[in-house]
Amino acid sequence: MRTTVFRAGLSVLAAAGCAALSGEAQAVDVPGVGDETLTIDVSNTSELRYHFDNRNTAPIDPASPRLEPNQYLDDNYGEWLNRLYLRTYYWKLSLGVRLDSVVYFNTLDRQGAQDLVVDELGYGNLDLENRFNRDLHTRYTSLMYPAKLWLGFKHKWIEATVGDFYEQLGRGLVFSVRKIDEVGIDTTVRGGKLKLRKKWENFRLEGAVFGGQLNPLRIDFPTGRILHGSGSPMFFAFPEVNDFDYWESTGTNEFVAGRELARPSLLEDNVLGGSLTLGPKQIQAGLNGAVLFRQSNSEDLVRCLDGATSPEARGICNADFPSFGEPDASRSHDQIRNFSGSVRMPTVAGVFDAYVEVAGQQQTHGRVSAINSDDSLQAVDDLWGYAVYGDAHFYAGPLTLTLEGKHYRQFFPLAANINLSDPTFGALEYNTINYSLPPTTEANYVEQFGAPDVCISGGRGRLDAKIAEKLNLYGWVGRYVSFTEIDTTNNECDSADSNRTDTWDTAAGTEIDSADGKSQYWAWVGARLADSPAPVPAIGAAESTIFYREGYVRYDLSQHLAGAFSVSAVGNHRKRHMPGEAPEPWYEGENLVALNYNPHFSFVFGHEYQTREGIDPAHYFNGFIQYRSMSDEEWYEQLADTVRLFVGQRRAAVRCVAGICRKYPAFEGAKLELVSRF
Repeated sequence: MRTTVFRAGLSVLAAAGCAALSGEAQAVDVPGVGDETLTIDVSNTSELRYHFDNRNTAPIDPASPRLEPNQYLDDNYGEWLNRLYLRTYYWKLSLGVRLDSVVYFNTLDRQGAQDLVVDELGYGNLDLENRFNRDLHTRYTSLMYPAKLWLGFKHKWIEATVGDFYEQLGRGLVFSVRKIDEVGIDTTVRGGKLKLRKKWENFRLEGAVFGGQLNPLRIDFPTGRILHGSGSPMFFAFPEVNDFDYWESTGTNEFVAGRELARPSLLEDNVLGGSLTLGPKQIQAGLNGAVLFRQSNSEDLVRCLDGATSPEARGICNADFPSFGEPDASRSHDQIRNFSGSVRMPTVAGVFDAYVEVAGQQQTHGRVSAINSDDSLQAVDDLWGYAVYGDAHFYAGPLTLTLEGKHYRQFFPLAANINLSDPTFGALEYNTINYSLPPTTEANYVEQFGAPDVCISGGRGRLDAKIAEKLNLYGWVGRYVSFTEIDTTNNECDSADSNRTDTWDTAAGTEIDSADGKSQYWAWVGARLADSPAPVPAIGAAESTIFYREGYVRYDLSQHLAGAFSVSAVGNHRKRHMPGEAPEPWYEGENLVALNYNPHFSFVFGHEYQTREGIDPAHYFNGFIQYRSMSDEEWYEQLADTVRLFVGQRRAAVRCVAGICRKYPAFEGAKLELVSRF
């Protein structure tokens, strides 16, 4: 049986309706409010999706019935996603709120899970039904909550914010939270920030301090997973999780009900940080620091479990003192200090500029795993690490040489304190949320394996040659040695050959723009070769020193036809080989071809494919139409500022942006998106 939830739908409809029915309430300026102008800005993004069967299910063997819930729960359901922004500006003040909401309909419920198991296997299976229900427990919950809200003040040399804000220190080694829509990340700090700046004729001084709790999004739109916090008072009206009820067999035709008490999938992290930048315009120095404080329940949990004599008592302990035992080093320590110093040289005589940052990391207050007989604690040891990053640009006429380098040792990203392993209350889909983003020095689309940047040395050199005003040729070569790409638990950076990967990353391309600027032809080819000095396991073949191979072609082409018409093509084609995951090399890629009537319409046809053994189907087709009004004179032009319709299929794939990668499930269905600006 599939269910429809109306109450949250009415909330979403009301929110969108208030914006839409405001008539001519575009971005409104109200003059004469206390001798100042009050500006009100409303925007809304609403997306309606329906998922058909995305064809990711594997054949079922009745002799070994292991249905994977995530292969079935992502089929044949609908969702309505909505993001409403309200911003006001008055004098030096700004006030904003973002309401996120979602309504799911026709999703699988408990009866539907039972019917599905019977349909697939021909008989009931209580264990499989419970597995389905566990996965469903934190998925597809219709809700609305205030995702972001803030009050800001800005005037000349002072800037202050209370509420949600983005922040990055240096190049992201010490701390970085920001919005990256392409991979579904929009993390802020909810607290307070104060920034002061002062400039003299040849000297700059800028300082900032901030603190608060980290606030990632609570809805994972690609999978419907809801992230549940621990009930912090900083986050009112946020989603909460319920107890999980299940059935288990005690004998022939005898069943008893069980209950697992609710536990959060997120324990909100706290942060304090600051930065100081000073120096003349010829050279500037920076100091950055951030301390991450996690909720520490591990000792309380161990002590509680030590006295628990029944499953019910152990369940109460886990509910009262949630603690996540993850192998990731930064998730295993409850206090992490990051700090760095940097030097930046702006362009010198038009021929040179440079930046270098040296950072340290101290991880303390390790998670407690046991209590000794003398009441001392067994806990994860403290861990120290450091990182060095630098880049420089050299300019000589038509040539630009860019050099980037990094040397990281036991330097971990600040991973969010999220339960990644619990099948009932966990949220594995959020494993990409980090509060720091060390520079990779590589192209932003490079797919990483393991955790290569924890222990890595290497860099990249890129040469750009501007042959003519509209013609640029470029190429790069990167070389990297990592000790945490094969074994992500190598927290001590053991340099044994069995842990090491040696990588070459190369590419060359061209950028051609037409004289009138209406056409462009960008294309490049590249390769990535990673080997290990020691043989690595291979599937269906003898061990090999090959860890990874990839060759690719990428392009972004646009040709003006006549008047407002143009055609364009964007795509990539890859040949990949990873013996540890597949016995044979495979091809994959995607290409979009569009007919554009600028600036209002785009008609796009897409084709995606993959030939990896054991994954069906191989081809995916889709169509896409976009309309942009490009005007706000009439209310209906504001209501339909941008309209996008997608129909078709997309393959499951890892997509990377700015060094962050996440795996997206396959999709087959339709999406209608409406962006309104008032």
